[in-house]
Amino acid sequence: MLRTMIAAGALVLALALPGAAGAQSLMSDWARADMRGLLTEAGAKVTDEGTLDNGNPYFDAESSEGLKFHLYGAASEGEGAAQRCSGAELSTSFALESNEAVAEKLAALDFAAVAIFKGGDKSLRVTRYLIFDHGIARDNAKLNITVFLDIAHEIWDGL
Repeated sequence: MLRTMIAAGALVLALALPGAAGAQSLMSDWARADMRGLLTEAGAKVTDEGTLDNGNPYFDAESSEGLKFHLYGAASEGEGAAQRCSGAELSTSFALESNEAVAEKLAALDFAAVAIFKGGDKSLRVTRYLIFDHGIARDNAKLNITVFLDIAHEIWDGL
């Protein structure tokens, strides 16, 4: 819980203070190399990457603590190295022993920074969507990934 509160506080400060974030150039979209770098800087290891059936890129990754998660590109244009995306969805899911256990966890969890919902059968899914429209500072994008991972770890630890 403390880790999540610290990350959330850092996110609030980054959004409220124009200093460091204002000095950076803003990313209005991202390419694979950009996102691979952000994931690595956030302490994750990219384990696979590719292209979805809809043409959007994806990354499979693992946190330094072993949490497996995915990042999916959204609102993507172009192909290959020239492809740019103006959105990204971070996602992880947890298998529970029953659908009732999923319902109980859903009732108990409340995080404003992520969406938490029933995934597939006996599955709890956690997502966070990043919008790059009109620009986002690189450090802020990295912090968004860190906030997602901190909350996902807290949920994982509580299962």
